[in-house]
Amino acid sequence: MMEAAVEKHQPRETAMQRLARHSGALFVALLRLAALAAIMLPVMLASMLTVDIPVYVFDRFVGDAIASRPSNWLSRGLFIMAFVPLIVILFSRRFGGDEASRAVTAAWGLAAVAVFAELSYLAPVLESSDLPSVRFTIAFTASAMAAQYVAASVYDVARGGGRWWRAPLFGALGGYFIGGLIYFPAIYLGTGAPWFNWMIGGFSINSVLAFGFLATYWLLRKPLRPRGGFGGR
Repeated sequence: MMEAAVEKHQPRETAMQRLARHSGALFVALLRLAALAAIMLPVMLASMLTVDIPVYVFDRFVGDAIASRPSNWLSRGLFIMAFVPLIVILFSRRFGGDEASRAVTAAWGLAAVAVFAELSYLAPVLESSDLPSVRFTIAFTASAMAAQYVAASVYDVARGGGRWWRAPLFGALGGYFIGGLIYFPAIYLGTGAPWFNWMIGGFSINSVLAFGFLATYWLLRKPLRPRGGFGGR
C-alpha cells in the first residue's frame, strides 16, 4: 500500500525576519567596505603628505639630460600613489570590480575628510605658498581616482580566462595609462615643459611596477581566492 505523498512547506519568512536578514547583510557589506577603505587610506594619506618631495633615484638612468630627469615631475607622493591601483586589483580579485570601486570611493571620501580636518587644524600657521595649486590638486586627484577605477574595471573584464598574469597586468597597465594621460596634460599643458616625454617616462616607471607586481599577485592567488560568482585563476 502506497503512502500518500505529503507535501512539505517551508516555514514562511515574516516581514521582520526578512528585514533582519537584509539588515544583517547590509551591515556586513558596510563593514567589509570600511575595512577595504581603511587598508587604502594610509597609503593615500602618505602619498598626499609627500607629494612635494622629489624622487632622484631614477635620474641616473637619463644621464646629463636635465630636462628629462624624472625628479622634475616624480615626487615621493606620486610614486606611493602608484601602488594603490595594485591594491585595488587584489580587492577586485577577491570581491569583484564593483566592490573594489566602492572601496575606492569610500577611501577617497575618508581621505578628503582627513585632509580637511588637518588643514583646519593647521590653518593659523599655513601660508598660501604651503598649499598646492588648485590645478595640481584637481589633476592629482582626478588622475589617481581614474587610475584606480580603470584598474578595477580592466581587471574584472580580463579575469577568468587566459593565463593567470593577463588580468592583473592589463589592469595595472590600463590604470597607469589612463592616470598618466590625465595627470601630465592637466598640469603641464601650456607651461612649455616637455610633459609628453615625462608622461612616457612615467608610464615606463609604472610599467616596471606592474610587471614586478605579478610576483606578489602569484603568491597571493591562493590566499585571495575569488568569492563565489567571480572568476579568476
